[in-house]
Amino acid sequence: MLLFCRYVMMLILASLAYVPGSAFAQDTKLLTKYSISFLGLNVGKMANSYVLSDKAYTISGGVRTNAVVSLVADTKAYFESKGRISGTRLVPANHKLDYRSNKKKGGVKFKYADGNIVAVSSAPKVRYKPGAIPVVAAHKMNVLDPVSSLLFPVMPKDIGKGNKICNRVVPVFDGKARMNLVLRYKSKRLVKAKGFRGEAFTCAVRYQPVSGIRPFKKHIKFMKANRDMEISLARVGESNVYALFGFRVRTNRGMASGKAYHFAQY
Repeated sequence: MLLFCRYVMMLILASLAYVPGSAFAQDTKLLTKYSISFLGLNVGKMANSYVLSDKAYTISGGVRTNAVVSLVADTKAYFESKGRISGTRLVPANHKLDYRSNKKKGGVKFKYADGNIVAVSSAPKVRYKPGAIPVVAAHKMNVLDPVSSLLFPVMPKDIGKGNKICNRVVPVFDGKARMNLVLRYKSKRLVKAKGFRGEAFTCAVRYQPVSGIRPFKKHIKFMKANRDMEISLARVGESNVYALFGFRVRTNRGMASGKAYHFAQY
């Protein structure tokens, strides 16, 4: 699940269009804060700010991890994504990520047109090793950046229905690799965090690599076969949009997880 394996996991090792009946009388703003654990130890935090309006969404935030164990680097990352939603489909407009890990730093930027990536810049420059499946133009069409994939819109009539919230295929390009995240409804439960008490819907996640990876690599085979990945989602205010509340991912080096301790409108 490379939203977490290449952004959150990398960091551990990181306009709403018109929908009938879902218009916001004013901007809905949500601040989320998560604690991140690896091998049972707290290794970092992530904070996201979501702004939803009748015409747009903006997600901005950052992650910081600390070298509590040898597998975790001291890392800081800042990200921002903007776009709109058409029905249950996200249509990103742009995305950027900047990070510093130990003595290394870098970043990536995407520019979209009608949901298709038309420009990518990265530093350092992405280089593919022999045997990598090529990323072709079609792999950058109707695809999300990893940050936009933190939002899950549903039709207003489907609010509170776990299968409608979870059951979907999320196409993601992270600047190097193209993948699909296949989500299926698993369960719901009551959760609480500062500013929130209510239902969270748990979705099982399967990772399907598409391109930009070497399929014979051990970690790719591990993640493709991995059945121990899930995310939980909670409703953003009175909107028809759900956002990340928590995650759990088994990696080939151990279990990583994250949970919101703050999930409040502001």
